[in-house]
Amino acid sequence: MNKGQRKMKQFMVGSIALAMLVTGCSSGNDGPATGTNGTNGTNAGNASNGGNDGSSEAPFEMHLMYNFDGVEFPPAGNEVHRRIEELTNTTLRIEQLPGSAFEERLPVMLASGDLPSAVPIPRRHQKLPYVVNAVNSGLFWEIGPYLDQFPNLMEINPAIYENIMYDGKTYGLPRVRPLARRAFHYRADWTENLGLEEPKTIEEFYNMLVAFKNDDPDGNGQDDTNGMVMMQNQIGRYFTPFFGAPNQWEERDGEFIRDAMTDEFLEALKFEKRLYDENLLNRDFAIMDRPEWTAAIETGRAGARNDVTGSAIVIQEGLQQNNPDGRIGMFSVLEGDHGKRVFAEGGHNGFYLFPISSLPTEDDLLKALRFFDTLAGEEGANLLTWGIEGTHYEMVDGKPKYIEEGNYGEMVGSPYSAPLSTLPGAVKAMEGDKEELEIRAAEVELENEEYMISDPTMPLISETFLESGAQIETILEDAHVKFVMGEINEEQWRAQVELWRTRGGDKIAAEYAEAFAQANNG
Repeated sequence: MNKGQRKMKQFMVGSIALAMLVTGCSSGNDGPATGTNGTNGTNAGNASNGGNDGSSEAPFEMHLMYNFDGVEFPPAGNEVHRRIEELTNTTLRIEQLPGSAFEERLPVMLASGDLPSAVPIPRRHQKLPYVVNAVNSGLFWEIGPYLDQFPNLMEINPAIYENIMYDGKTYGLPRVRPLARRAFHYRADWTENLGLEEPKTIEEFYNMLVAFKNDDPDGNGQDDTNGMVMMQNQIGRYFTPFFGAPNQWEERDGEFIRDAMTDEFLEALKFEKRLYDENLLNRDFAIMDRPEWTAAIETGRAGARNDVTGSAIVIQEGLQQNNPDGRIGMFSVLEGDHGKRVFAEGGHNGFYLFPISSLPTEDDLLKALRFFDTLAGEEGANLLTWGIEGTHYEMVDGKPKYIEEGNYGEMVGSPYSAPLSTLPGAVKAMEGDKEELEIRAAEVELENEEYMISDPTMPLISETFLESGAQIETILEDAHVKFVMGEINEEQWRAQVELWRTRGGDKIAAEYAEAFAQANNG
């Protein structure tokens, strides 16, 4: 794979971490919204409902703003922009902002009431007070009753819609991600050198890490390899399902139990402490940042890491820039005494809300939803996934293949596909040749669906959590890290869990129980 193709492949599997959100600017009809790079939309002359039915309906003005962290946004009136307008029968005007500026502006926008055509909510903002209060105040359309008019949006897993409900109602249109995509990446060439099989159990995984540290897996005769590399925010998360702990919370006969209140969670922490004590886990995990975490396995210092399925191929490409013979393997579930278990996530990377002030009529709402439904269909998916034939891709032996000079990632992927896609492109788009790790990622995601453990609080609201949940959460996070590092013992760790409970944890549990009862009693 040459350098240009590698960049395109990295975008396709790594776009999860790129611009994830879309919103619009409702400043009226007095001219185009202009972003930091001055990118404006253009009028489309081809009017239709879904793009090509030949009707004479005027184009719908769709004002969008998105988080764009690329180098330079494509110039105004570019070919992809025009094609999106023609396909969706819209006049599309775009304002792009860097990620940090976008997240700062979003609460201000909601408070001001000067809102766009569609407001994107970052995944981690779902339960922040400013979002919950905006929904509860009636600022947005409830889109659930209208979704059956949009076949592509109806293909989204109902569980994902449920995960972003407010008060049992569907307001959000999710940007879909696999429901269970947590995975472990490891040096497959190292296991081959050592005569090891891919681990299936917790103990086999431990033995693999021991061999990575002690048995010279890279064959250079030096003591320069380690077992696993982690970051602070991953402690108490990735190993807990294998020991039987809940996914954050567990509902038992209407009561809600936090993971840290269970013996199973403590057993998982003890396993992580074992790795730390035996130098199988990086000593600097508490201060490890993401670039260094990635570099540790790409440069051959560590043999395993935890992340998501889609990033494995990106890691392998980085590894092979340093070692052309390096290979990454991937698995997700380690079987323990509690069988096979993996934690489910929300199944989305943020979602769109539709303001009543910007879309005052049902017809306006339907046109905005149709915009996303059309882009989720076959023609829209091909455009966002591959770009324009002859410019960004060509057909080779009946399959699309990127043209290196077309700069798909810079001209289509980052500026348009990442922020505008709801269904993953693979659902409806043409399928190109896939690499082994891409196939394996899809297999793991499918396998995981059989063993998923969900967080029952995902669609529930606790007022105490909204007010102080983030602050008291640090009590648990700090306690987990200190326990693994040996700075506090088990008794002291339990005392910190009790402190979390008295500072609001028990009240949060009670409020989740109340919300759960209300939701189930109609």
